[in-house]
This record gives sequence, C-alpha cells and structure tokens, in this order.
Amino acid sequence: MRVLITGAAGRIGKEIAEELSGTHELCLLDRRRVPGRPSIIAELAQAGTASGWRRWVRAKASRWADSFAGVDIIVHLAADVRNYAPWQRVLPDNIQVTWNVLEAAAQHKVRRVIFASSNWAVKALERSLAPACYLSDGPKIGSEAPPHPISPYGASKAFGELAGRMFVDEQRLGSFIAVRIGAYNPHPPNDEVGRQLWIGADDLRSLFRRCIERDCQGFHVVYGVSAQPIAPYDLSYTRRLLSWEPQQSL
Repeated sequence: MRVLITGAAGRIGKEIAEELSGTHELCLLDRRRVPGRPSIIAELAQAGTASGWRRWVRAKASRWADSFAGVDIIVHLAADVRNYAPWQRVLPDNIQVTWNVLEAAAQHKVRRVIFASSNWAVKALERSLAPACYLSDGPKIGSEAPPHPISPYGASKAFGELAGRMFVDEQRLGSFIAVRIGAYNPHPPNDEVGRQLWIGADDLRSLFRRCIERDCQGFHVVYGVSAQPIAPYDLSYTRRLLSWEPQQSL
C-alpha cells in the first residue's frame, strides 16, 4: 500500500516510517526535511482554496495536495503537540491543518485516514474519574467515550475526531481511525503520570501497523497505551477491532 505520513519528521513519525519501510510505499510530509529519507516540505495549514489568497500560496498548497494522489492510507500526525499550546498556534497548526488534510484525502479518494488523537481529548473525563481510574479494578475510559478536552490542544484533537466522523458520515471517507495516544516514550518513564499513560516504541509501531493493515470500515476510536494496569483506558474495543495486544509493560 501507499502510505502518506504527515508530521513525518517528529518522534512518532520517525518510528512509524521506520516500522513501515520495506513493507509499504511511503510518502513523507513535514515542514522540514525528514533526516535520511526522501520527503516533501509542506505547509499543510495553507489550503489555497479561499478566494483572494495570493497566487503563490495557492500554487504551494496545490503541490502538497497533489502528493495525496494514489495514496491508500494517510497517517496524520502533523500538529503542535504541546499540551498547553496557545490557541494562536493550535488554530492553524492543528485545526486548520487537520481540516485541509481531510479535504485533500476526500478529494483524492484516500481509503483511510488514521488520526493521531490524544489522551488530552478526554483529559477532563480522566481527571473526573481520578484516582480510581488508575487502579486495576477501577473505572476505565472506553472507546465509546465522547471527547471531553481540557485545553486548546485537547480541543483540537476533539475537533479532529469529530471532523473525521463527519467525513465518514458524509461518505467522503470510507474509514477513519482516531488513536488516542497516551505518552510515547521509548523507555519506561519514572514519573507517575508518565507511567499511567505510557506507550513504548514497539507497541506504538505495532498499533499503527494494525491500524493501517486491518480491514475495517467506518469511524473508530482506539487507545494507544502499553500493557499496564494503571492506565485509565479500556483497551477492549481496540483489541477487538484491530486484533492488537500491547506487549510492553512496566
């Protein structure tokens, strides 16, 4: 399959690109070059469709959108990933970018978009259930939980999930998977919060591979955390949809 990764120069983008190399044809987009790999520099916030925009902006935007032609799967990672990023950055870098990527995916009839959502999309719900949700037998947040963000960053991830659902409902996309990622760290963290949300590199890679290769249609929400009882999320739907089981534990 031809897989396009936005935000491919970031930490998660590099992991996924390395995981898929040799098994899928990759197209890598980012604001900066991806070290050691062919890539396309793209300002995804520039859609170039609004009337009155300068001609050079439209031309630049059309170049990155053209790279979506012939793509089977998009892994959309591009975003300002700071938990408390200011709204002035979240609006263009997260919300506008996500909308533009979805529009381009629909225009080029991409089969599936895999969206890097975040635990911050449901952070308010997590905090309302704390500390019980961090216990092995406590209440857990499932894939059916609607977005309940607590910051502009979390709101941008909630927007991405809802926009993806809308594109599927309007039949402009066949499949959209939102991955509510915990806290990626190649090594088990020492701090308590990091331990509660941790996903290791091996689990991150296998999860995104399953999101790409699993045969499923429609809108779905899954969780990206490794196997530890203190995680506040219920992985039962993630396991059932993707036939995926986290292997790393604290």
